[in-house]
Amino acid sequence: YFELYNLLSFAITQFLNNNSIFFFVNVAPKHFLFLIILLGGINTSVSSELQHWQQAKINWQSEAGSHINILADEQPAFMALKPYIPLFEKLTGISVGFHPLEQSQMRIRRHQDLSEGLGLYDVHPMGITFLGEAQSNGWIEPLAPYLENPLITDKSWYQLEDISERSLALCRINGALYSLPFDFSAPIYFYRKDLFTRFNLKVPDTYAELLKTKVALQRAIDTDPQLKGMHAFASRTLPGAGLNTWTILPIMRAYGAQVINEHGESEFDSPETEDALKMYRNLVTGYGTPDNSRLLHFYELRNQFKQGKLASAFLASHFYNEIDTAEESDIWNKWEAAPLPAGPVARETSPWAWAFTINAHSNNKTAAWLFIQWATSEQTASLLSTGGSPPRKKVWQEKLFTLVNKPGFNNAMLWVFDHATPDRLQAGMVEFPVIGKVISYTFSQIFYGADIKESIKTTHTKINVDMKQLTSNRAVQQ
Repeated sequence: YFELYNLLSFAITQFLNNNSIFFFVNVAPKHFLFLIILLGGINTSVSSELQHWQQAKINWQSEAGSHINILADEQPAFMALKPYIPLFEKLTGISVGFHPLEQSQMRIRRHQDLSEGLGLYDVHPMGITFLGEAQSNGWIEPLAPYLENPLITDKSWYQLEDISERSLALCRINGALYSLPFDFSAPIYFYRKDLFTRFNLKVPDTYAELLKTKVALQRAIDTDPQLKGMHAFASRTLPGAGLNTWTILPIMRAYGAQVINEHGESEFDSPETEDALKMYRNLVTGYGTPDNSRLLHFYELRNQFKQGKLASAFLASHFYNEIDTAEESDIWNKWEAAPLPAGPVARETSPWAWAFTINAHSNNKTAAWLFIQWATSEQTASLLSTGGSPPRKKVWQEKLFTLVNKPGFNNAMLWVFDHATPDRLQAGMVEFPVIGKVISYTFSQIFYGADIKESIKTTHTKINVDMKQLTSNRAVQQ
C-alpha cells in the first residue's frame, strides 16, 4: 500500500501539471487498472471544477503559452490561493510564477519593481496605503479598459456588484478602479470567551472599559497557576507605515482626532490626539501586556492568541480562519470577537483589502488581467474562504457566517461590511508612505516613555514640513 500511495501521489502531481504519465509501463499490473480508473475520476473532477469559470463568455485560452509572475504576501489569504493556481494554469494555458515574501520584504520588492520600471512582476499585491503613490506615478494600470472589454471580461458572470463596496472603495482613486480585492479585513477585538465567562467579565464596549477589563482580567489570570504566562491584552506597537498605524488611527478617530485635514495640513497637535495616544499607550504597555509588547510583530500577536498565551487582542478580522478548527488551534472553540471599542466621539476601525493590480510595465497585461479576474471571482473566493476573508457578499451569506458560527464574530463582520471607513491618511493619499512612517515612529517612541505632548508638537511640525516638501516635489515632477 505504501508503494501504491507513492505512485498515486506522483501520478496525480504529474497529471495536474499536464506532464507525461507514460511511467505507467513500470507499474505493477495489479495497480495499473486502479490507477487508470482513479485518474479518469480526477479528469472528471478537474473538468467539473473548471466548469464555473468556463461559464464566462470569454476565451480563457486567448493568452495560452504566455507566462506571468505574481508577487504575493506570505499571509494566509495569499498562501490559500497558491494550491489552486494549477487550476488557473489548466483553465488558461498560462504558466504562473507565484512568489510570496514576508510583508516588509514584499513591500520593498514591490516598490523597487514598480518605481524602477523593472517589470519583474506582472501582478502585484496592493493595499490602499500604497495605491495613491503607485497610481500618481503611473506605475499601475487602470482596470476599466479591462473590465469593459467583452473579449476578456464577462461582466454578467463576474458580478462586480457582489464585491463589498467598502472593499472596492479601497481600490479606487478619484472614482477610478486600479485594483480588485480578494481579501477584506479590519481590526476587531478577539477575546477568550471561556475566560470572560469564567471570570464574570463583560466584553468592553468603550476604550475606558477595555483598560479596566485588561487589569481585571490579568488579576484573574494570575490567580490560576494553569494560566501562568498568559497575558490579558496586546495590540500592534511596532513602527512602520501600515503596522502600528493600522490600529492606532482608529482610536484617534474614535477620540475625534485626525492627522491631516482636507487641505493637507496637520491637525496632529490636539487634545484629542493626546487623549487617544495616552489611552493606547496604557493599553499596550504595563500590567496585563506581554513584557516584550513593544517588540511584537502582528504575526507574533496572532501566534500568542492562537497558542493560548493571550486572552484578548486587536487583530485582523481575517485571523478567524487560522483558529476556527481543532487542527489549527487548541482554542478553536473558546474564542469570540466584537467590533473595536468606541471612544468619546465614535466607533471606528481601519478597513483593509488585499487586492491585485497590473504592473504598467508588464509585457503580459491581458494574461495578468485574466489571472486577477479568476483570483477575485466568486468561485475562487469560495475555494479560499477557509484561508482568507473574501470581500464577496454572497460567499459570506451562503457559507461563511454558518461555517464560523460565532454570533459575536458574525456581528462584528457585519459591522465592518456596513460601517468601516478608512482614515483620510489611509484612503489613497500619495503622502501616506512618508507621513505614515513619521507618525508610526512617534507612536513607538511614546510606548517607550517619550513625553506625549512634546512628541505630538514635534511630529505636528514635521508633518507640515514634509507635506510642503512632497507637494513641491510633485509640482516639479509635473
